[in-house]
Amino acid sequence: MVITLNVLNASPKLYLYLLPFENINDEKVIAWLGAGFTDMLTKELTAIDGLFLRNRDDLENIMNNRSLLLKQPRDSRNILALGKFTRKMDEITVDMQFIDIANWDELDKREIIGSYNNVPQLNNKLSEIVKTVCMPYLPIKRTIKKIYPDFTKPQASVIPKTFGERGAVITSSIDDAIAELEKSMDFVIGARGEPITNKIKNPVPEDEWVVDIDNRPFNEPLPENKNNTVLLNQVLDNLMDKPYEVYLNKPTYEYDKETDEDMITVSLKVDYGIKGNIMNDMLTSLPYSGLKQDGSLTIVHFDRENFNFDSEFQRNVSVGNYRAVPLIRFYDKDGIVMAIILDTPESRWYSLTSNKIHFVPLHQFSPLVDFTMGGWSLQVALEDVDIKANYKLKMSIEEVDQIGRVSLKFIPEAELGAIIFPHL
Repeated sequence: MVITLNVLNASPKLYLYLLPFENINDEKVIAWLGAGFTDMLTKELTAIDGLFLRNRDDLENIMNNRSLLLKQPRDSRNILALGKFTRKMDEITVDMQFIDIANWDELDKREIIGSYNNVPQLNNKLSEIVKTVCMPYLPIKRTIKKIYPDFTKPQASVIPKTFGERGAVITSSIDDAIAELEKSMDFVIGARGEPITNKIKNPVPEDEWVVDIDNRPFNEPLPENKNNTVLLNQVLDNLMDKPYEVYLNKPTYEYDKETDEDMITVSLKVDYGIKGNIMNDMLTSLPYSGLKQDGSLTIVHFDRENFNFDSEFQRNVSVGNYRAVPLIRFYDKDGIVMAIILDTPESRWYSLTSNKIHFVPLHQFSPLVDFTMGGWSLQVALEDVDIKANYKLKMSIEEVDQIGRVSLKFIPEAELGAIIFPHL
């Protein structure tokens, strides 16, 4: 009985159920917004007094056991916030629907439109909408009347200055004036050198507006861009070093006795794709100046207003030192290389042969990340597609029996010679 009275006497509460937002068109590039909107709202709404946030598990508990609503304080409300979003070029449209869980009536419906280039502003709009809708359902704070009024701290009265203090102020002012007079006289007689005079700018007519231009050297780094540049280098290092997700299947073997009874065709299937977190890190942590998407292709621009591009970085991008290609190696049970498959578009590798191992140059993989350095900005292009490659080579039955391990590694083009030439 005590528990029942405590529940009934407790102040009412507003329970808001937040679920991940629905990505209507199932676009992988913006999939991170689904959980991102929920996390942002959770952070913004946690501090509101009388509002308690709930998740999907809490909603399922209510759905499975409606009697849990009766155990809540009297006059409490349970509201389900459903969100979904779509994108058209740089425009993001978010639709919000608010439902009363007690009777499944729709309480409100809102639409928010924002820019993909300014997600923080879109978050602010979304947060204000949710607060506006929830405000009428929040419990009213009860004011507690006090029996005795609060005592106020007495303020000390201002004591007027004495004649001595006022005299000291006047004396100090006279001393300062005399010092300025002596300084001017010293300049006149040359004791302190030439006085420093401000450069007189050309007079500007009243019907003309003028802006002074800072003639800073074009490539001079800006100190305020240091932090942005550090973040950019970290993201680009991931893009240049390990941008791909690779799924390496076990090799399969095809034996055609009619064609060649001594040889077996070894088939190796490999799936390539861009890491999903790379796009998320780039768009959420870096101030980009432009964003364009055409199907699976996303192009992001970073300019010199926010980043410092030093000469070494520009040279690496221009020369293409970041480019790497897949190199597949077959090892025997003793760890010795038996075969090499090089996936490259460079034709100079196609004329090489080997008497030591099986060397198969071919071209099935295409880079999914590309960098272009212009005079003012850096352009990063990412292709969000899956490449399914199927590599084949012929080996004898004895060689197939000796295969112990297959490895795939992306090797920079400048380092291929040191790895391949010893086996040719």
